[in-house]
Formats: sequence, structure tokens, C-alpha cells
Amino acid sequence: MRGVRAARTEEGSAPVRVDQPLFLISQVQRSGGTLLLRLLDGHPQCHVVPFQVRGIDAAAKVAPTGAEEAWNVLYDPKLARRASGGYRQQKRDVLRDEQVFPFDLQPARQREIYDACTASLDRPGTRRLVECFFTAYFNAWSDYRGLHGPKRWLVAFEPSIAGSLQRRNAIGRLYPDGKVISIARDPWSWYASARRWEPRWADRERALDHWCKVAGGSAKWYRQAAPRVRIVTFEALLTRTEDTMRRLADWLEIDFAPSLLEPTFNGQPIAANSSFGDVAAAVSAKPLERARQELDPGDVAYIEERAAKIYRKLVRRAGKDWVEAPVS
Repeated sequence: MRGVRAARTEEGSAPVRVDQPLFLISQVQRSGGTLLLRLLDGHPQCHVVPFQVRGIDAAAKVAPTGAEEAWNVLYDPKLARRASGGYRQQKRDVLRDEQVFPFDLQPARQREIYDACTASLDRPGTRRLVECFFTAYFNAWSDYRGLHGPKRWLVAFEPSIAGSLQRRNAIGRLYPDGKVISIARDPWSWYASARRWEPRWADRERALDHWCKVAGGSAKWYRQAAPRVRIVTFEALLTRTEDTMRRLADWLEIDFAPSLLEPTFNGQPIAANSSFGDVAAAVSAKPLERARQELDPGDVAYIEERAAKIYRKLVRRAGKDWVEAPVS
């Protein structure tokens, strides 16, 4: 790790350094970010944070005064519960996947590695503190299958960053060598899914306000930071998965691997994180039909008026980089 002396823990072995640039997935929630994260999960050249990442942009916006403050900003309290009980995809009565995935990340070990790493820093700037945090994260995750081997990226998913100029700029400052992708899901099928997932989005106006804010933020991010930022459509991810993942691998300068076509959690196949119960582990195009099945003509017309222009702008930008079919 740059600027870090070899930090050793009480067990005597030096941890594997996690100091790669960030590849961030960020767009409107319920737009395929978890799916893309799961497709990248098993790639041997990536460290993939398996849940939404917490606090990375907050640390960048206001530089932590030291290691303790950085830890408090970055640490997700949910990790301890998941470590003790495993990870299960559940969301009230919307999603109840009974499969439990082991997630043996030992909190005390994580903190021990983090403290040793930060104590060894020659220059304790924010980037170095964040690198120490993720070094501790992956080394303390005792059943993590992807720890060893040459890595190109740290992969993380945090949807709401796209909607905030401050947060987008903070990520750019922290990881000028990083890359960002936003997935553009059409607002009709998005609304059909989102209103099931979050009670607050049952309010059509509130839901579309949110979609427009974050999707508009993705468009601005692309305009401000291309070619570091790209857009891909949800439709392409679901219906042209291999072609999309091959293009993504080329952009990220990683090898194409068959694992890029199978959603996994730490190497184990995992079902879709869906608002509906009819999607299994394989990538499925069923979500694209939600609007036709779920929305009445009033919903369709309202969404056309509020969000169609932004969506078509995103599709054109996706087509510019990914040679996707244009939307009429």
C-alpha cells in the first residue's frame, strides 16, 4: 500500500493490501446495481464489497481528523449482525429469500488489522485511511474467497451518491483514478418495482421526484467526468448480458471471465434482489415487463411527462459509449 509500512497484526502475518482504485456503481435505487455487483463478485481481479458501502463519500467531503473518526464514518454496524447470523435477502413481505449465506467477518479482527494499518501510515490522509479500512475489511472476512491474487479494482455500490453534486465531487477527489458506472432503468418499470419495495414511493409524485433527481445526477456526472463515468441501460444488462459484461471488462481493463455472467455472493449463486417473487438466480428479463403488468394508463402518462426526457438522454449517452440501440 502506498505510504504504508508493512503493518503486522498480533498473529504476525502481514495482511493483503487493498489499495486499488474504486469502481463505483451508483444510480437510482432498484435499477440493477445489486445485480451488477453480484456479477462482478466472483471476478479474480476485483475485491467486491458485497453490500452497499457506507460513508466513503462522507469521509471524502470532510477529511477525518484521524483514524478513529475515519473508522466511525466508514464502519457499518450491520456487519456485526451479518457476521453472527449470516446474510439473507429479506425486505418485509416483499422479498423473503430463505437461503443464508455465511459471512464470517470478525469485528475484533477487523478493528485489530485497521489499527495496525493506520498506526503504520507515514501519511495518514483520507485515501490512506480508507485503504486501511478496506484492507481490514477483506482480511478479517475469514471465508472471503477472493483475497489473494493480483487485483485491479475495489468494487462498491452506493446508489444515492449519483443524486448529490457534493457527494459526486467528493468521490472524484478521493479516487481521481477511479471509475463510475450508472445503470439507467426506464422509469415505468422502475416505479412498478420501487413502490413495492419502499412505502414512501407508493406516492407517485414523490417517487418520480426521487427518480428524476438521481437519474438527472447520473446524466450530470457523465457530462462532467466522462470518460471516467459511463452509463449502461438496465435493459442491456438483462437482455445482452454477455456483450455488456464484455464491454465493461474491456473498459475496466480486466479479463473477461465466465463468472461475469453469474450472480454470486462470495462465489455462491444468489437469487435476484427483486421486489417480485418470480425471478431466480439466473439473469432474467422479467423485470422489463413490470410496467405493462402493473401500471394503469394514468401512471404511464404521468411518468412520460415527468421522466421520459431524462431517461432518453441517459439512453443516448449509454449508446454513445456502449453501442446500444437508440430509444425512439
